[in-house]
Amino acid sequence: MRNELTSSFDFLAKPSRLKVAYGGRGSGKSWTIAQALCLLAVSKPLRILCARELQVSIRDSVHRLLADQIDRLGLGSFLEVQNTEIRGSNGSLFLFEGLRHNVTKIKSMEGIDICWVEEAERVSDDSRLTLIPTIRKPNSEILVTFNPEQETDPTYQRFVKNTPPEAVVRKIN
Repeated sequence: MRNELTSSFDFLAKPSRLKVAYGGRGSGKSWTIAQALCLLAVSKPLRILCARELQVSIRDSVHRLLADQIDRLGLGSFLEVQNTEIRGSNGSLFLFEGLRHNVTKIKSMEGIDICWVEEAERVSDDSRLTLIPTIRKPNSEILVTFNPEQETDPTYQRFVKNTPPEAVVRKIN
């Protein structure tokens, strides 16, 4: 995967419990994370949860972005894009959920290898406190991407101003 990523995203190839990428719109954060996750899902069976604070329908998720990356990378014979999930022929699975209105469902999720929280500037402390202990599989990782709106936002405070020791935080512009 390292050869596919720019140096700004080299932290994705290193093990870390929390990986945070933040910065301005148009910096390529979501696009690069989607590419990296597709390549990882091809290399080994992974269960990947793609989450955001509010997701009323699959259209509100990164489903389309991942489908476009699968097409761009020529992985369509390996990763099958379905209406509500993406399945790999090796057992990889991409799931898509909103955090705020699916607390019980999120709490009962098991075996998540990677959780990607997109548009995390909107994630509440309640959702974060539910999600982090839910992603409990050994060596699991949580990827957080966001465009900071204010320095007082909970996500900015939690990961940029008060970076947890288990987090790698990267500003991407």
